[in-house]
Amino acid sequence: MPQKIAYIINHLGESGVNNVVLDLVTQFQLHGHRCVVYYLKEKKEILDFPCSMQKLDESIYQADVIHAHGLAPMLWVSKHKKRLRQHGKLSPKLITTLHCYCWQDFTDTYSPLKGMLLCLLFLFSARSFDKIVCLSKHMQHYYQGKMPAQKLTYAYNTRVLSHTETLSEKEQLQLQRFKGNGILIGMNCVLLLRKGIDVMLKAMRLLPDTYKLYIVGTGKEEALFKSMVDKDLAPRIRFAGARPRAHRYLSLYDIYALPSRSEGFPLALLEAADYGKRVVCSALPVVKECFTDDELITFPMPSETALAAAIQTAMTRPELCTNIKKRFDRDYSPESFYRRYMTIYHQETFH
Repeated sequence: MPQKIAYIINHLGESGVNNVVLDLVTQFQLHGHRCVVYYLKEKKEILDFPCSMQKLDESIYQADVIHAHGLAPMLWVSKHKKRLRQHGKLSPKLITTLHCYCWQDFTDTYSPLKGMLLCLLFLFSARSFDKIVCLSKHMQHYYQGKMPAQKLTYAYNTRVLSHTETLSEKEQLQLQRFKGNGILIGMNCVLLLRKGIDVMLKAMRLLPDTYKLYIVGTGKEEALFKSMVDKDLAPRIRFAGARPRAHRYLSLYDIYALPSRSEGFPLALLEAADYGKRVVCSALPVVKECFTDDELITFPMPSETALAAAIQTAMTRPELCTNIKKRFDRDYSPESFYRRYMTIYHQETFH
């Protein structure tokens, strides 16, 4: 039976968390459910969710399922849970998805003290929900002992991409001029140390001059990374800044690099898999859990030597492109994503 599903997010702007919510809304609307996205803060540039979007108000109490994403939405549900469950009713079902490993993510984004306090709030508020969704089995194990085990479950992410969205003629010309006859390594990410851009820049010094690096995104460590690029390396590195729908650049990348120090479930990896690209990743637990050595190349962080070697190895293995695309279609497709969350919303036991 179709149900009304309320998604609560911090704002409507583009972010990794909101891209997951966008994929959820797209799939559940496609299968006949009614979705509403509620937000807490205004933002000028917003994602185009294919459903009603409104400032959080009392209409949310009419939902069958409330699914919160991020600390502020989780705290809102925790604060209002008694009213949501007044008169002993079992509806709405309360779901949250944890999009990160909280200690690493919060202490990296904020000061150590603030990060620690926010992490404690994060763990406390998660306990208010009926189901707590992690992004992988490894993440589920990480949170065991920190919150009730019977509430924990997992669901892998997906990406719902339109391959008909291409670069403009100007964007394509700029990228092709930079690439020339070289081998183009791409990264689409927020510019943070956690993303391993410093290691990628060091690896570029070890690669032949035919290898070039194109980075789409902005972030608080951008100035630091740019300072690492001297005049000898500069012709082979391009910081492109923020670009809308960065996945459009994947068609021109020869290799996608993801040298992260920590990730929940990297959406950029799924985007590269959907495009059938060669991928070189740091050996993160979620990567080792979800892909094999026949589908991508991993290396130990933070070794720039190993990263450079992995990139050169990837270029000798064209079968990686076919294998990773097959794996995406089989296990991480939008339909697989929908079925897993459908199970979580409607079939699992709630406590």
